[in-house]
Amino acid sequence: MTVIIKKYYLLLILAALVLLPLASPALFSDYYLDLFTKILIFGIMLLGYDILAGYTGLVSLGHALFFGLGGYCAAFTINHFSSNLAPVLAVALIVSTAIGLFVGFFSTQTKDIFFVFLTLAFAQFFYLAAFNMTGITGGDNGITIAKATIGIPSLWTTKIPRPYGFYYLALVFFVLSFAICRRVINSPFGKVLVAIRENEERVSYLGYSIRKVKIKSYMISVWLATVAGVLFAAYQDFVSPGMLHWALSGDLILMSVLGGMGTLVGPVLGGAIIILLGDELSSLTENWMIFIGGFFVLMIIFAPKGVLGVLSNIRWFRNHDA
Repeated sequence: MTVIIKKYYLLLILAALVLLPLASPALFSDYYLDLFTKILIFGIMLLGYDILAGYTGLVSLGHALFFGLGGYCAAFTINHFSSNLAPVLAVALIVSTAIGLFVGFFSTQTKDIFFVFLTLAFAQFFYLAAFNMTGITGGDNGITIAKATIGIPSLWTTKIPRPYGFYYLALVFFVLSFAICRRVINSPFGKVLVAIRENEERVSYLGYSIRKVKIKSYMISVWLATVAGVLFAAYQDFVSPGMLHWALSGDLILMSVLGGMGTLVGPVLGGAIIILLGDELSSLTENWMIFIGGFFVLMIIFAPKGVLGVLSNIRWFRNHDA
């Protein structure tokens, strides 16, 4: 039985996620289903971020740029063009690809702390633009978004039911994102990413264009962050400059390190812990961020490889590759 669980743990987790809404509201309220929906949406962005930071070694402090960009593209497309999620995603991905290539082209000319600050600079430019261009973005008041729909235009469309419909929609995108990322890291391209993280100079001696590989890795994370931004804005029916703020990028780093970078599963686990723990602590005290910070410091000191690293040291999980 133990061997079966260890071998098919991903399928078991997927089955649990599929069956989770059936436990609501018998075991827990729809409020927690809302939290799990947000965990899945953030999980999509964290998967892409792990490709960039965990596997390629490029830590970005401006990744919220594309999360917010996806949100604003969703707002403008739904309110002025089409509420159907397919064209909304198409518009958002086209815009994010253009901006991502521009930002990635300049950012990947640098590395280490210079890459961190350059990505932050680009993100803050867009944040300040969204904050100050009140006539277009609504400024700090944000933009209220009409209900998103799914289906085939002119044949069949329906509003996405809340909370169950959106939970399953987020789950589908999360599973697809995980499958894509897992395929990427298990491919020869994924091995090159890890090699660049470990020793960039040696990889260049093998004839690889380091810059091109980094841009490809960056764009994968850009696309997933954009998809997450579209889903989050559509789910909240609202978008604001806060989706572009550097603090959100910092949260991505916190979640990834806490769970275990370079594992795919780890950052998602870290994101779930932060979201659930933050929700519980915020209901108890206004100073809940102090406890989150203290918990993070303890994890860095005593478990630098994150929660997944701790689990890997437990005998039951030993010899198991996440």
